[in-house]
Amino acid sequence: MATIRRYPFFSHARVEASSFLGVYRRGRLARSGRGQAVWFSPQGSTSLVEVPADDRNHIVAVTGRTADFQTVSVQGLASWRAQEPALLAERIDFSVDLRTGSYRADPVTQVESLIDGLVKTAVERFLSARSIGAVLAEGVGALLSEVERDLAATGSLAAIGVALTGIHLSDLTPSPELVRALRQPTAEKLQQAADEATFARRAAAVEKEAAIAENETKAKIRLEEERGRLFERERENELAQARTAADKNLVAAEGEATARELTARSQAVTRGVASEAEAEAIRRLDEARLAGERVRAEIANTLPVLIPVAEALKEAFANAKVGTLNLGPDVLAQLGTVLGAALAKGEKQVG
Repeated sequence: MATIRRYPFFSHARVEASSFLGVYRRGRLARSGRGQAVWFSPQGSTSLVEVPADDRNHIVAVTGRTADFQTVSVQGLASWRAQEPALLAERIDFSVDLRTGSYRADPVTQVESLIDGLVKTAVERFLSARSIGAVLAEGVGALLSEVERDLAATGSLAAIGVALTGIHLSDLTPSPELVRALRQPTAEKLQQAADEATFARRAAAVEKEAAIAENETKAKIRLEEERGRLFERERENELAQARTAADKNLVAAEGEATARELTARSQAVTRGVASEAEAEAIRRLDEARLAGERVRAEIANTLPVLIPVAEALKEAFANAKVGTLNLGPDVLAQLGTVLGAALAKGEKQVG
């Protein structure tokens, strides 16, 4: 804004170096330049214009509809400057109040509105030819290139002395309802991916637990197999020991049986020898007895008859314990018979 100091008959106006000051007298440009300071008569036909000569940044916010009638908001930043300040002052009212130095209108807003209109036209042309899916897929880069081409092709800004030094689009946003609708599949996919990741982790954990359990089972099986082999070895050792003991017992039993058999045979032989000796002794004793009997018989044959009878009675009564001897008629008769037989035998032998 121009700085104006008022004096009794004249006023003094001064602008910064970033502003262009134009002094018009009677409708003609009398003096102009950046950072000017001039004296003028407020009562005369002098008018002042101040045009910003520095680069200005303007926030751009436009909306448009896609080919499938979806609303999209575009935000960005447009940079512009007055390429020809005098021409811009002729096309747009940049005049200032000679008492306060402020603008009589709002010329900067008018320039920025023109820029907004041009950007909006380029954005709408881009969006109307594409669906929302294509717009979102191409992104803000494709939109920015389209807007830059359209603005470079138009001569609207150059015609008023304005140069667009740069434009930046930073956001391409659908309507909130569409954002929620578009986010839903992605959210579902993300949730599905998270669930699948959770399931995968759980499955991996289950598989790991199953592998651990399988390894434990295999270890237990190997341990049981090793125990079984140890038990088998112990059983085989016990069987071997039992076989060895049985062989030893068998050998001992066979040895004992052999010894018994030998002893029995020895005893049998001994008994056989003893029996033969005893039988021989008995035989010899019997032969001696028979010889004695023959001798007695021969002697008895040579003796009188009463002597054998007397010997017989002697032997009979010698071994008998007789206290009283009663001879009845029957005994005497039998005795007489015996004596008679003996006497008869003796007579036969004598004759």
